[in-house]
Amino acid sequence: MGTPPRFITPQFPTLGSQQRVSSNSVSSQGRNKVTLKPGHSLMDWIRLTRSGKDLTGLGGKFLEVSEEELSKHNTIDDAWIALRGKVYNVTAYLDFHPGGDSELMRGAGKDATQLFDEIHQWVNAESMLEKCLVGKLKIASPISKRVLELKAGVQRSLRMNGPSSPSSPPSQPPDLPPPKPPDLQPPKFDWFQSNTSVTLVLYTNWPAMSSDFVIIDKTDLQLLITVYIQDYIYQAHIELEKDVTTSYDVRTSGSSGKVEMVFQKSQQDIQWTTLGRYLEKHNFFVNQKEFASIYRNCKVESIKEVTDDTKLFCLRFPPGTRLCVPLGYHVYITHNILGINVVRSYTVVLPSLDKESQDPRVPAGQVIHLMVKIYPGGTITPWLGSLKKGDMIHVGNFDGNFRHIELQDCSHLILYAAGTGFTPMIRLIYQSIIEDYTSNRYVQLIFFNKKEKDILWHDQLCALAEKNTRFSCTNVLSDPDDSWCGLKGRVSLQMVKDFTPKSEDCTKLLICVCGPTPFTRSVLQFAEELGYDKQQIHAFLG
Repeated sequence: MGTPPRFITPQFPTLGSQQRVSSNSVSSQGRNKVTLKPGHSLMDWIRLTRSGKDLTGLGGKFLEVSEEELSKHNTIDDAWIALRGKVYNVTAYLDFHPGGDSELMRGAGKDATQLFDEIHQWVNAESMLEKCLVGKLKIASPISKRVLELKAGVQRSLRMNGPSSPSSPPSQPPDLPPPKPPDLQPPKFDWFQSNTSVTLVLYTNWPAMSSDFVIIDKTDLQLLITVYIQDYIYQAHIELEKDVTTSYDVRTSGSSGKVEMVFQKSQQDIQWTTLGRYLEKHNFFVNQKEFASIYRNCKVESIKEVTDDTKLFCLRFPPGTRLCVPLGYHVYITHNILGINVVRSYTVVLPSLDKESQDPRVPAGQVIHLMVKIYPGGTITPWLGSLKKGDMIHVGNFDGNFRHIELQDCSHLILYAAGTGFTPMIRLIYQSIIEDYTSNRYVQLIFFNKKEKDILWHDQLCALAEKNTRFSCTNVLSDPDDSWCGLKGRVSLQMVKDFTPKSEDCTKLLICVCGPTPFTRSVLQFAEELGYDKQQIHAFLG
């Protein structure tokens, strides 16, 4: 059986993006955006690709490009890159690249797949660069490549040292190293039944395993289970012998990493002879970077105004899907704009900071909430801003690497946020102040915005600070009105020094940062200048 029709499985984005960075690695690990020339936005690029202009420089020819030929096209006036076996002429795209032409030129003249996945794994390059396609990459076999390397080495040696003496034994090419095994082995899979339920069991041996890392998608009798295990993803894919309800109970136990998924039988007191039939994705185990996200057709259930340009969306997953997003993680949204599939990531938030206003469907994995700022000149947010209740939206898997265990012994949580960089802080605040209400953790939010009207959930933050002595919020405005009596300006070394306790004054300190790349880079740099260890800093990259 194929993929259920309500799932969309394009070959993007791969997962496993690196979000934990230090001040000197923001540019290499995240999207280091630069100011583009006027007329060079993503929408301008999309229009150019639809203009009919030949962006390949080949007049419609489709080539088989050798690695040797690819290496010749490595200048700013003639730049080719290879991605997943396809070669693109990116010369015309250089001025449109959000990270600047120098960033893109790092992959010019070579197979840039690994580099691309480390930095831009969320981008659909195949769609974005469709009109730049030169041809396919002709890759020499590992043995052929090794022979060529050995020949080149011999030739270099002869040039430098002359021919070897007759008594010298002929050099033997070394054995090729065996392929590197994965760091983890696939988990063991088992099942058992009672009169009322069927239980699937995975033995992951991952102490940090939690139920949030388990995604369940069910359509009719077809069951697809996706489990995140450290840097890997495991899938169980089964056509069940008989039907089960969509009331799922997912349990994990302690250091063993055991996962139990309990499904209620639709027909009680009937014993199954088998679990069913294993399908093509069963026992699939792969590194997250090599995994293509599954997109689900979700319904917009509600839209609330947060500020005049920011909206809070409640999105409901299709019946049969259970997707709980781990703390600090984001999901992918995709939308086709003028024939190009554009992908953006958005951090999952809560409907409110008030305990009484929570949505019980969130822990059941039935809905998610996203807070999105609408940019009139943006690529995907104008479409998001036009959505109405009942509209459909494609939501992919989650991604991220914030470790919940970091909070367990944390005594001081210092949050630096700018604009919608506030979104990952919402669940951190709620977890620390509301859910862990017996803890002694102190949470301090330093929130940077342009004007007072831009402060997201201003009233809720003030109310929470009034009710709880373990939480404080300081707002800083860069362009305030005359009536503003609070702090003014942009983040500075002195601010970070004033608001962040010294390490020796805390049992355990964790600094979290999120905002535009220059803001994030500045906070991280200041924190390191003040002597804070990199392990005390977590940056969520936008």
